[in-house]
Amino acid sequence: MRTNTEFVFMSTGLFEHLNETESYVFSFVTYFACDKQKGQVFKRSTASLCNNLGYSANTIRSTIDKLVEKNFLARAEKPDDKNKALRYNYFDDISHYLVLGTHKYAQEFSSELSEILNFLRKSSKHKKPDLKNVFFKVYVNALQASKKGEKWKRNQSRHLHKTLVLHGYLHNKVKFRDKFDKSTLSLSVPYLSAMMQWSRNTVRRVVNTLVELGLVTLKLEGKRIAFLQVRLAERVREGYKQLKSRLFDVRQKTVGVTRNSINKPMGLNRPGKHATPAEHASYLAAMKKAQNH
Repeated sequence: MRTNTEFVFMSTGLFEHLNETESYVFSFVTYFACDKQKGQVFKRSTASLCNNLGYSANTIRSTIDKLVEKNFLARAEKPDDKNKALRYNYFDDISHYLVLGTHKYAQEFSSELSEILNFLRKSSKHKKPDLKNVFFKVYVNALQASKKGEKWKRNQSRHLHKTLVLHGYLHNKVKFRDKFDKSTLSLSVPYLSAMMQWSRNTVRRVVNTLVELGLVTLKLEGKRIAFLQVRLAERVREGYKQLKSRLFDVRQKTVGVTRNSINKPMGLNRPGKHATPAEHASYLAAMKKAQNH
């Protein structure tokens, strides 16, 4: 990884054990801690983690403590350097020294990630490893600050970190289908809720933010969402205008993108409690006609 990390690897099973903040930190640390070429130890400062993952220093420190408590990570002893007075050893003093913990899933995740890294370094002739988990890239470079001292409110940070996780999953799935399957990616809110361990309202809000940021184009098919296109994330720090808990149907038109709410069209009033069947039928026909235009 470069000084400013472009992405981290995550897997669908990760969220059964960790929340999204813990997943970001664990995935970033594991990239180094599982790699023999990098000494199988993570050595970075808190500031480095903040710059790469878009979190505050307090969030990084408390998250590392939680991951150690859950046995996903373990602290390694810092080398005892005789020349501690030298200036260039300051970085060693302030850095976290972390290795993989003993948790079963942490070991499984790191083992398979190591296989992926070895495969990526080899020629394309080598067989792709057969993995139990589905890995995908989360493009954390979109979360990195564009200027020094740029900060978010806590809730905004959590929402946009969730948004980028779902984007990474969808981008991976759509890319695979475009190459091999050739079918449209169609998923339900309950399915995404169970996989990400988020509430259904959270899933809807995240999907709507992806639409608002221009990262996905979708169409509603009954209780399922068909993701027609997922674009690569570049910047998301501009945020979003507001959270929306109702899904929107986004359709591409020649003029541009328009949103059609799945709620009743404006100007139509639902018949009252004592309305006749004819009035109900008339209302449904008018609503259907309005939605088709």
